[in-house]
Amino acid sequence: METIASEFFIQAEERIERYNLLQHPFYSAWTAGELTREDLREYAAEYWHHVSAFPSHLSALHSRLGDGTTRRMVATNLADEEGVSSSDGRAHSDLWMDFAKAMGASEADVKARVLQPETQRLISSFERIAREGSPAAALATFYAYESRVPAIAREKASGLKEHYAADAAATRYFTLHQTADVLHADVWRALIASELAAAPESAREALDAVEQTAAALWSALDGVERNRQAHKCLLPANV
Repeated sequence: METIASEFFIQAEERIERYNLLQHPFYSAWTAGELTREDLREYAAEYWHHVSAFPSHLSALHSRLGDGTTRRMVATNLADEEGVSSSDGRAHSDLWMDFAKAMGASEADVKARVLQPETQRLISSFERIAREGSPAAALATFYAYESRVPAIAREKASGLKEHYAADAAATRYFTLHQTADVLHADVWRALIASELAAAPESAREALDAVEQTAAALWSALDGVERNRQAHKCLLPANV
C-alpha cells in the first residue's frame, strides 16, 4: 500500500508542475515589480473570495467524515484558518483583507466585488469536491493547493517589500503561510496515504482532483491577468 501512495505523489507532483503558478505571467510580473498598486488591489479584492471560502470547504468535508484521525486533522486545519489557534484570534481571510486594504481597497468594495468567471469556477470546484468527492479526492484538492502556497507566499512577500514598500501588516498573510502551509501539506500527505491504503481504487479520482485543482488555480490567475491587461488598454497613451 505504501507503493500506491508513493506512486500517487510522484504523479501528483507531475500534474501540479504542469501548472506552476510561479511561472504564470501575473506572478512573474509581481516578482519583477511590474504590477501597479491598482493591479495588486484588483487581485487582492478578487482572490480574497477564494481565501475566505476555503474554511467552508474544510467544514464541508469535516461534516461528512466519520470519527477518527482524518476528521480531527481537518478540524485542526479549519481552526488554523479561522484563527482559533492563533494568539490574536484573527482568521486568515482577515489577514488577506489587511493586504487588500494596504493596496488601497476598502472592505466593503472587496466583499461586494463581482467575481471573474474563473474565480467563481475555482471556488465552485473546491466546494463540489469537498461536498461530493471521495475523501481522498478532497484531501488531494487541499494538498494541490496548500503544498504550493509556501513557495508562492515567499515570492509574494519578497516582491511586496522590495517593490512596493509593504509593511508587516500588508505582508503578514504571506509571511505566515511560508510556514503554516508546509505543516498543512504534510498533514494532507499523511491523510492521503492513509486513505489510499484503505481505498486504493480512489487513487485515480484523487489524481484527477489534483490536476483539476492545479488547472483551476492557474485559470483564476488568467482571469486576473486578463483584467489587468484590459485596464492597461484603458490608460491614456504616453505622449
